[in-house]
Amino acid sequence: MEKNHIDFAYEQDLVVRPDSRVPILDREFGHYTGAGVPLFSIGGGYYRYTLIDILARFHARRGYHIVETPIIASSSLYKLSGHLDFYRQNMYLFKIEDHDFAIKPMNCPYHILLFMHELARHRNKVRLPFKIFEAGRVHRYEPSGSLYGLLRVRGFTQDDAHIITPEENAVESVYNVFEEMRELMEKLFHLNVSGETVYLRLSLSDRELIGKDFMGTHEEWSKAESILEQAAKIISEKYNITYYKEEGEAAFYGPKIDIVMKIREGETEKEWQLGTIQFDFNLPRRFRLYDLVKEVYGYDTVFIIHRALMGSLERFLGVYLDYYKGRLPFTLAPVQFAILAIRKGTDIDSEIESLAYRIKQELIDKGFRAGVVLASKTGLSKDVRRLESTVKPSVLVYLGEKEIQTKTLMARPYLHSERKRSSIKIPLDPEYPAKHVIELGNKLESAVRELVGYAPRIPGDMEYML
Repeated sequence: MEKNHIDFAYEQDLVVRPDSRVPILDREFGHYTGAGVPLFSIGGGYYRYTLIDILARFHARRGYHIVETPIIASSSLYKLSGHLDFYRQNMYLFKIEDHDFAIKPMNCPYHILLFMHELARHRNKVRLPFKIFEAGRVHRYEPSGSLYGLLRVRGFTQDDAHIITPEENAVESVYNVFEEMRELMEKLFHLNVSGETVYLRLSLSDRELIGKDFMGTHEEWSKAESILEQAAKIISEKYNITYYKEEGEAAFYGPKIDIVMKIREGETEKEWQLGTIQFDFNLPRRFRLYDLVKEVYGYDTVFIIHRALMGSLERFLGVYLDYYKGRLPFTLAPVQFAILAIRKGTDIDSEIESLAYRIKQELIDKGFRAGVVLASKTGLSKDVRRLESTVKPSVLVYLGEKEIQTKTLMARPYLHSERKRSSIKIPLDPEYPAKHVIELGNKLESAVRELVGYAPRIPGDMEYML
């Protein structure tokens, strides 16, 4: 049976299968965690903390303010935003001491409060466009029949940002979001963003239903849709990316652009929605931002742009695992280096083992995640097949009698651009055995370093996973 994203995630120790048994308690994990609430395991912890570190630094370098908001709020916040009236069926509501609370389904109301707080304190020293980012954990009710792995869940994390911009900066803001998405996808996830792989979908209003199913005025919708199309034309001309209009598909509070990737698998082609850029007329009006911005800056119009480059981090991971058959980028992989100590059954075995563990420790000391596999020459192929079909280390390092004699290691990093491993020989330094393996790790991190200024490292001894 062909593996799916949950199989890959389980093998890499990214998530716990809800249908696996809890030892001694004799119940499935899903009984205790609840349907649609993914439990990330040890490898998943390394993945998530590294990714969120990258996302925070990526956005900070591009002028976003980094925040974290509470997981619950007084339901009055969502009454003000309109979610309690229009989205109640998807919300978790409860009482504490006779006060109504909600588990956060969206981050945007909190972000607007933070913007208003900054204006109250610092007035026009706060620059527009104002950009605010959060790796925000949200919970939404989904019927149990619609839940599926990491692709459809009740608790998930958004790479969520909001841009509050005057009209004169709106086209540039939309275009910049696309550039951010393209840079992140190409440099961190090795996904090619071009006219061959991506198209833009513009979801617009139905003109006849403005004021009914679509809130706002014809003038507001015309202006927002014109801004989105101007940005789409700039993107199309620069990258030869096609855009399509879909009338009547906008949200009730504003039009949007979805960036959609086309994935070809054999004879079939699937679609994978990457980023979303959503205009909003509802929240500025409900929070009286028009009045506040007019008072502080003199602008008559201000737009709120909701945007996510990955969307749900959980869903993105699930699709990515399916697409690359469980291969994660080097920086995010739970196991970055697997050192295969190839023993012969002779006196040299102790030297091989000692050197393998020394390389492992030197890698961990530099912040990498590594482990040793004690192999034999006859069983090596079996061990490699097992690793490749389960944890899929980013780099395999071979160390045996031949490598010691020639003072050369064989390293096999997985290259996402070619969708296969390459084979390279690297020197084995007698004084610092891992020296050139570390240099290889530095090279594999170079795109991430270019993206965020450094490569985040969370070290780990991952030997038990191998």
